[in-house]
Amino acid sequence: MALTGLAGVALGGVLFLVVWVLGRFLAAFGHILSPLALAAILSMLLRPVVNRIEIRLKLSRFRAIILLYFLVVAICIAFGLLLLPLLASQLIELTHTVPEFSKTAFVHLKDKLRDYPDIYQSLKTYLDEESLKNRVADATQRALTLLLSAPSTLGKVFEFAAAVAVIPVYLFYLLETNRDFTRDYHDQLMFLPASLRNDIVFLTNEFASIMVSFFHGRLLIGLIMGGLQAAGLLLIGLQGGFVLGLFFGLLCLMPFLGAILGFAVILPMAYFQPGGSVSLLLEAGGILVVAQILDAYYLTPIILGRHTGLHPMVIILSIFFWSQALHGILGILLAVPLTAFFVIFWRLLKTKYLPRHSSLTQPGFKIS
Repeated sequence: MALTGLAGVALGGVLFLVVWVLGRFLAAFGHILSPLALAAILSMLLRPVVNRIEIRLKLSRFRAIILLYFLVVAICIAFGLLLLPLLASQLIELTHTVPEFSKTAFVHLKDKLRDYPDIYQSLKTYLDEESLKNRVADATQRALTLLLSAPSTLGKVFEFAAAVAVIPVYLFYLLETNRDFTRDYHDQLMFLPASLRNDIVFLTNEFASIMVSFFHGRLLIGLIMGGLQAAGLLLIGLQGGFVLGLFFGLLCLMPFLGAILGFAVILPMAYFQPGGSVSLLLEAGGILVVAQILDAYYLTPIILGRHTGLHPMVIILSIFFWSQALHGILGILLAVPLTAFFVIFWRLLKTKYLPRHSSLTQPGFKIS
């Protein structure tokens, strides 16, 4: 038992060290690796499409990828032409709504605080509308001046633009490479024992399978949720509802994040917008609740199934953990696949390697 406990502590220490080193590495080089990681995820999702185009149309790999790029651009342009007028009008409406929303919420807060004279008197200076406007304007002006005068601002903008521009290039080369990476791993690890080599290849395949299944499923769920929420919020008359519903629906790519932020933003907007009311708030809340029920009991079980097998609370904790460990959006995107991978790794370790030492704790075991 002591040896088992010590081994568990040692394994936990090794995993902590690996995560810490990986986090520090990504903190230093994340801006370089993030486009490559996103391109790798997209390549795993699009590789079957390229293979099908190549086989069905009897094209070369290069031409199949070019045709896929052309189709994607054409679809984006078509959707843009169809939805651009609606999106533009919704964004303009949302731009006009936000100041009115803020003013209504501010007045409502002042009225509520009047019921608590001590708190109201202590905050009276800060609750003065003109004073608040001046402080916000002053803070905004200082922030903009500091941002625009910072030497690194231009570099950051260029860095972001370069990162976005290089993703299609990475994606092209990753799609063009039609190698069997499983065989490559197996050949490159010939110096390891056959059993350990097979386990590494197995874990690699499982991680790739989890990544493909998760992102393919979540992307489809996000599109469905975005469309349903956008249509529902538009029908009930929520100002900017189409844009908000679509945006927070697409955020379902990261489990629970879209739902939590959607409730936190859309419900106050429904109440405090010009013409808002409790009735509109309830209608908006009903649409969001129905969408989440549909996601939890229909979309996710059918599209994703039980592939990850993770409890919802574990998923939430994993998102917080990996977002901190991997410093940002990349950690949020990879939280569920990484956690599922470590669960599979632990099960393999527990069932295949730990039983070898289980005789140490069995009655009657003797050291010869």
